[in-house]
Amino acid sequence: MQTQHTCVPVWSAAVLSQPYSSLSYAQPPYLPQDIWRPGMRVLVPMGRVNKLCCAVLERSIPASCSEKQLKPIFWPLEKEPLLNPDYLEMLEKVAARQLTTLARVLAFVIPAPLRRVPDGWRDEKNSIIPFSRGWGREEVLFRLAERWTQGRLDTGVSRREGFLVAAAKEPPWPIRPQARVQWAVMDLLYAHGPMPGAGIRAELGQGSGKALKALLDKGLARYCSREEEEERGKYEVFGQGFCFSPGQQKALELLGPKLQEGFRACLLHGITGSGKSLVYLELARQCLEMGRSAIILAPEIAIARNLYQQACSYLSRARVFLHHGSKSPRSKEKFFVELCSGKSPILLVGTRSALFMPVQDAGLIVLDEEHDESFKQDQSIIYQAKEVAWYLAARDNALLVLGSATPDVKTYYAAGKGQVKLVEMQHRIGTSSLPEVEFVDLKEEPAVFGALAKTCAESLQETVKRGEQAVIMHNRRGYSPVLMCKACSETVKCQSCRVGLTYHKKRNRMVCHYCGISISFPPICGHCRGSEFIPVGQGTEKVEEFLTRHLPETTVLRLDRDSTRSPGKSEKILQAFASGEAQVLVGTQMLSKGHSFPEVTLAIVLDGDLGLGLPDYRSTERVFQLLVQLSGRSGRGEKPGKVYIQTRNPQHFCWQYIRDCNYKGFFEQEISRRQKFGYPPFVKLGMIRFSFPDTWNGSADFLAGLRQRAKQAAAAHGVKLLGPAPAVLSRLKNRERYQFLVKAGDWSGIKKAYLEMYPLFQHHRQVRVSLDLDPLNML
Repeated sequence: MQTQHTCVPVWSAAVLSQPYSSLSYAQPPYLPQDIWRPGMRVLVPMGRVNKLCCAVLERSIPASCSEKQLKPIFWPLEKEPLLNPDYLEMLEKVAARQLTTLARVLAFVIPAPLRRVPDGWRDEKNSIIPFSRGWGREEVLFRLAERWTQGRLDTGVSRREGFLVAAAKEPPWPIRPQARVQWAVMDLLYAHGPMPGAGIRAELGQGSGKALKALLDKGLARYCSREEEEERGKYEVFGQGFCFSPGQQKALELLGPKLQEGFRACLLHGITGSGKSLVYLELARQCLEMGRSAIILAPEIAIARNLYQQACSYLSRARVFLHHGSKSPRSKEKFFVELCSGKSPILLVGTRSALFMPVQDAGLIVLDEEHDESFKQDQSIIYQAKEVAWYLAARDNALLVLGSATPDVKTYYAAGKGQVKLVEMQHRIGTSSLPEVEFVDLKEEPAVFGALAKTCAESLQETVKRGEQAVIMHNRRGYSPVLMCKACSETVKCQSCRVGLTYHKKRNRMVCHYCGISISFPPICGHCRGSEFIPVGQGTEKVEEFLTRHLPETTVLRLDRDSTRSPGKSEKILQAFASGEAQVLVGTQMLSKGHSFPEVTLAIVLDGDLGLGLPDYRSTERVFQLLVQLSGRSGRGEKPGKVYIQTRNPQHFCWQYIRDCNYKGFFEQEISRRQKFGYPPFVKLGMIRFSFPDTWNGSADFLAGLRQRAKQAAAAHGVKLLGPAPAVLSRLKNRERYQFLVKAGDWSGIKKAYLEMYPLFQHHRQVRVSLDLDPLNML
């Protein structure tokens, strides 16, 4: 390839692979000079070997005539830019917010097939011409460029996706305890779902190939296509009828006109069972009639699918699409490209990642269950879906609706200040009413029926006898969260993390819920070498087993992360319960999110105190939201509902507000506490997290230097820096974890303090660091 010696146009290109940076490239002479535009995907050479990588053109920059020689762009991947300027600007805002590069954000949101380097050029005979044939031979490139301009040549498509490997059977698996690599492969497939063979080798090493072949031969693993797995996730989901209640009509009268008023943000505060979903769908219908698109987001895939099914029924003639992170890369690619080129209005239903689909001219954006933490992405590229939705709505002059029965305290505070319009729905649809809530003091009435106190056990048995349904929530999965050595009373802990291993009886494995490592049961005690262990405490698996055994004529289902790993499994469980195939549904907090079961008349919370003692300023708010939402699953039909919450701390202030479903009372108490102690919404909050190997000898000197730098940063930028302190989970995956809590009057102060400390982090290659603005997870 000839290097540039004269003044040529120069482009800044965001490289979608390492180093994920914006680099300067010269415009090549062999292609038309007027085809290059921002948002176009191109191939650029990288490194000494000039490896071709995919990049996105950002902007043209002043031509350079300096001695510095720039490499030229090798080839465009399209004739019209895939991404429009508005979309690029949105991603630039996300990158600036999190102090990262546009390239990293682009690599995060663009579907994988659109980031891959094609196999070569494809001619009119559909033959592939390798890129190597033109590399360094400018006369060949000129001839290929002429054919490309005439439409006789385009860039071929990479088809390296291949097949996936999936677990063919549910545990327990007939694998010898000594076959550790086979166990590791099955544990990986069970934890992460179907994945390519290359992904398994990357995770477990090349030696896993032999183990995988053995598992395939035994029928414990199977090959499948991504499309097949996606089809397995499609099940009918039961929804409600389409008849407006007075409360829904009033909400629509207030919200409908705002679709034509430009940018507006509204909080739809409707109690559980008030019918917010139908309000969203009617607003979407009105938006589509105006010739504009609409987006409805849900916190979970199962809820998104439910909304999608309802939308397809309610808007039978509209173009309705479903998007979530579990769709196959090819499906994401096809949909992404269609949206980039499409102009007609659509309704897009999905999870938080749907916000990054290039929807044109959105007139309505809805976040259902806006309080839910699932709308915050706290790994890789950190973002809050509400912030992105707010930006998009303001940019497109759209109506933003945040819906919840238990709004985020910060959202409700903003509504009180007039920054968000408050619309309330205070009555359930139909004849149903809110359930009666009763608290059971476990100190006065200990558990006698498995994990159930006498009052709860009797109520459950009576509910089942009447042919009605019950949901039982215990926010702890697995069989037993603690295993204690019978000889020395020591508990079994993860060797890579300072946390206990959870026993999963069905798999006969002990699993770390943080790093994913698992070992066979029973282990050998690291203290006394004993091999007898006592399960302490109960998880959802143990609760399910007990109820199945002691309610012999009753079908019990379980809904948690372990029972819903394969695509479509959660929908299948929910459908079975909704259709009456089971009378009891045991699960974690997944039970509380947006499900409607008219025959459920009883809800039981086995341990209402879980989460109250966490070192997190939002712990009480989180428990209040969870238990009110769970209570809302009961009594949604014609029969009255009952809720029992078992607790060892019946005097806690939040119980009275949960009993009365009194959000306003809870809000007033909670907001006064936050103002007193200086937490959001009265300050801006940031979390600087960093970690390093637990074997690093330089950690003490590094921490000492960091403390001094933190004092300087706090004084220079007027922020309050608390730390560095060990994280609550102080060691994960053999890395020591520390964090700073940063309080400031604005976001810029937090960012400036972080940037002042960043060179010290960057100086040590052992250290990984991230900045989380407005953190939801304090652990």
